[in-house]
Amino acid sequence: MKNSISVLFIIILFLACKNEPKKDADIVNNTSPKYETYNYAGFTQEEKYAFHKHMYEGGNWTVYGDTERYFYLNFSEIGNHSRILRSDTPKILEETPRDDIKNFSTPTDLKKGGGLSLNDYVQQVEVNGLIIIHKGKIVFEGYPRMFPTDLHINMVITQTFVSTSVAILEDSHLIDTSKPIDYYFEGLKNSGWEGVPVLDILNMSSGIDRIPLENYEKSFDPIKDLATAKSARPSGTKHQWSNADAMVLTLLVEKISGLTFRDFVEQEIWKKIGTEHSALLAINANGTSISYADGMSTTLRDLARFGLAFTPSGRKDANPLISDAHLSKIRDVNKNLNMSRDLEEKKYSSYQWGAVYDDGDFYKGAHGGQGLYISPAKDLVIAFFGTSNTDRQRNQLDVISRQLSKSGLFDLE
Repeated sequence: MKNSISVLFIIILFLACKNEPKKDADIVNNTSPKYETYNYAGFTQEEKYAFHKHMYEGGNWTVYGDTERYFYLNFSEIGNHSRILRSDTPKILEETPRDDIKNFSTPTDLKKGGGLSLNDYVQQVEVNGLIIIHKGKIVFEGYPRMFPTDLHINMVITQTFVSTSVAILEDSHLIDTSKPIDYYFEGLKNSGWEGVPVLDILNMSSGIDRIPLENYEKSFDPIKDLATAKSARPSGTKHQWSNADAMVLTLLVEKISGLTFRDFVEQEIWKKIGTEHSALLAINANGTSISYADGMSTTLRDLARFGLAFTPSGRKDANPLISDAHLSKIRDVNKNLNMSRDLEEKKYSSYQWGAVYDDGDFYKGAHGGQGLYISPAKDLVIAFFGTSNTDRQRNQLDVISRQLSKSGLFDLE
């Protein structure tokens, strides 16, 4: 009898514990994400084998289509990398989906998909994922060709992490961007870099000719290799695309901070913006960061969290990561660096951002269809990933982001 009572007591206790509400469990079970996945199923085992066979036999990942998308989503399997650890206190992003944004009609003059609703566009065009955050809340989020927790390669969007790192050191009076880069690197004297202000390098107008990256990636004296570069024109006179600018700025961050670029980003940016997942950072055979090309691999939400740091919703603290001075310097553009063509509105390069508009919005795009669009005035962040198809067509979310910002849907009261 005594044994029966004991067993009955244990059963009752078990049921009571099982039914007792738990805070963590409630968060997981009752707060289901509101993003669209469009029934994405990932890669089959056969597709995975085919990609690795392609790479093993000497193939290149830049073949567009699903083969390239596999590379974007599985960089940890292919490239050398270091890990940037996530925040100890992830920033919770409230989800408040809006049908007016989901049904926003894309511009009719797009190369593909013009006139579709935004929701239909991301399904039918080369989009892997899209997130829109307004006033700190997610108002649209969809993943047609990736999983929400996938780490997706950012490519040269990472260059804005480089410029942000420089700005942080600038705010601390450790870097003076008016000084020439050879002030900080003696080895760049008597080279094409001599006399080039750090600011002109930040603004992608160093005037330096393209440098063969293969030499740098194998070098154990990168400054010596960078010193072989020739000047094609006076700095500050014309926008140019040069990975060398981000390369030398990465080395500057490391020299002044005394940290590797990976450690600096982790300590001063990644953990402070409340990231939910650790990131990857591509590294060369010599161990240096590839911040200028493959760059970081992150979840889409964590990239958006970085964008939030530039908006009012992300700058509420007394000492925000992105200072007033930093924002002002991004917008204080060099008018020589106008990249507009024909009748397009004016846009300039500044602080490694590829397009800064007259209204203060700014944007960085990358190979294959990655992008980060920020409108501080509208408290708006738009981040997206994509992969060009085998015909080399990519999404035009850069154009759509600009139209969304100007649509009136995000005007603040």
